[in-house]
Amino acid sequence: MIKYVPFLKLKQNEIQSVGVLDGGIRDQIAPMYDIPRTQKVMDEAEVIDRLRIADKELGNARGKDIDYKFFVDNFDVDDSVDLGGVPQYRAVLTMLSNYRVMPVLAFDRHPDHNVAALDFVKSRPGTDVGIRLQMIDIESYNLTKSNLQALWADLAVAKPDNVILLIDLRIIEDPADSKKKVERFVASFQGDFPGAKVVVSGSVVPASIAGLVATNSKVHIPREEYRLWRALNATPAFKDVLFGDYGVVSPEYSDFEMEPEYISSRAAPKVFYTYGDSFFIARGRRFKTHKFTQYFDISDVLVDEPFFRLSTPHYSFGEQYIHDRSYKAPVRSKKTGHPGTWIKSSTAAHITFVVNNI
Repeated sequence: MIKYVPFLKLKQNEIQSVGVLDGGIRDQIAPMYDIPRTQKVMDEAEVIDRLRIADKELGNARGKDIDYKFFVDNFDVDDSVDLGGVPQYRAVLTMLSNYRVMPVLAFDRHPDHNVAALDFVKSRPGTDVGIRLQMIDIESYNLTKSNLQALWADLAVAKPDNVILLIDLRIIEDPADSKKKVERFVASFQGDFPGAKVVVSGSVVPASIAGLVATNSKVHIPREEYRLWRALNATPAFKDVLFGDYGVVSPEYSDFEMEPEYISSRAAPKVFYTYGDSFFIARGRRFKTHKFTQYFDISDVLVDEPFFRLSTPHYSFGEQYIHDRSYKAPVRSKKTGHPGTWIKSSTAAHITFVVNNI
C-alpha cells in the first residue's frame, strides 16, 4: 500500500537512495522522478544522457530484484526539445518502458504530452496515472474543473488502474494560505471525481541553501509541507489524502554543470537530517579551504543530537552512513563522502523516517 510520494530528481544518487531502502519501506512509496535540468537550456543530447543514466541505475536495481512503481515527468525540462524526432515525453516513456512507470498528465505542456501518457496507459493494462497540478491550477476550482472533465473523458477510454491527483505546491511560502487553497480545491475535486487518490506535496527548501543557513552554521527549520499535510489529514474529509514532499532537495534545484575547480571554490558541505516536524541542517565552509573532512565533523555533531536515530539496531542506510563517519564508529570510515553520496544517504534516511511516521 502506497503511503508516501517523494518527489526526487531522476539522478544517480537519488535513484540509488530508493535502492538502498529496506524493502518494507520501499513497498510503501511511489517516487515521482523529475528529469533534472543540467543546463539553462538543455539540448537533445543532454536529455538523452540523463535518461541513459537513469536507465542504467534502474537496471542495476532490477538486477538486485529491486522493482517498484514510480512516476516520471519532464516538468523541469524544455519539452519542445524532441528526442530522435519524437516528442519528448513520448520518447521518455518509451526509453523507460521496461520499468513500472506511471505517466503524468498535466496542463500547459507540449500538445503531445497527455496524448503520449494516455497512449502509454492504453498499451499497458493495469497502469496507474498521475495528474500533476501546480498552485496556479488550484487557485480556482471552477477554472480547472473543465480541464479535469476533459481529462476524465480521455481516462475513461484509456482505463488506468488508478488515477492519482498530485498537487505540487513547490516551495511553500505562506502555509496558512496554501492550506486553505488545498482544502477548498480537494473538497470540490473529491465531490466531482470520486475514487481518485490525492497527494499533496511541497517543500520549504529554496534553490539556494544560503537562504536558510549561513556557512559554518546549524539551524532547525519547520517542515511546513508536513505540518500542512498533518493538519489536512486530521480533518475527516481529508483523512485519505496522501503525503508528498521534495525530501532534502529543493524543487528549484538545477544541476548546472560547472568545472570541478569552480565547484570546490564556491561550494560547502551541507547535510539535512529529518526529525519530528523539522529539518536539522548543518553547513560547513568552502571545500577549497576546509576540505571534505568537514563531513566527519558534521557526522560527529549529528550522532550526538538527541533526535539522531541510532544505527544499532539498524534504522536505515542513511543513519548507518552517518554513524560510520562519526567518532562513535568502531573504526571511522576513511571515506568522507561527497555531496552526491550525502544526498543519497540523507534521502534514504528521510524517506525511512517519513514512512515510519505518517
